Amino acid sequence: MLIEKIFDGLSLPGIITLGIVGFSLLVYIISKVSAMLVQKKLKPIAEMLNAEVKSSFIAGTYISILNYGSEIRFKLTPAGKDSPSFLSLELLNPVGFRFKITKKQALNQVFFRWGEEIKLNDVSFDEEYLIRSDKSDEANSYLMDSKRMDAIKYFFENNFNKIEASTKGIYISKTNYSDEDLAPQQVATYLDNLNSFIRM
Repeated sequence: MLIEKIFDGLSLPGIITLGIVGFSLLVYIISKVSAMLVQKKLKPIAEMLNAEVKSSFIAGTYISILNYGSEIRFKLTPAGKDSPSFLSLELLNPVGFRFKITKKQALNQVFFRWGEEIKLNDVSFDEEYLIRSDKSDEANSYLMDSKRMDAIKYFFENNFNKIEASTKGIYISKTNYSDEDLAPQQVATYLDNLNSFIRM
């Protein structure tokens, strides 16, 4: 057979190289197809927002929105074989410290031990959400703003899983997004609440 003749003429290093090239080509094709499917979902949203759909191998496929000199990314990550789909809102403008916000659940309190826990002096809010930061005083001052607290409540009430500030910016995400999350008006509402969170 043709395949047997090809392999008969190759040394072991040649076969390994051929396998690596073939695997890399397969990964590239899968990533391109995945990007095309995501672009199809994002295009009508981008048109409504007068924004642009961008794609790269590292950053993935997302809508790029300019917001008061900073970039906001509305990003979709398709589900994998063993991983859920993700929807994320990313602001590429760091606040100068890190924090993570999740719902206060048993597993989160056991495994989510990074940084120092902070409270915002609102009993119902502090009972509902777990907040940890590497700079508790700065994070406390930043998050106690009433509009930010309302935005936090909004995102978690709409099934977002995490709000996080890193050295790169602010990241708000949910798993297993639905078609309802991609309705242009719903996306606009998400962005309005993100703006409420990031602006004083």
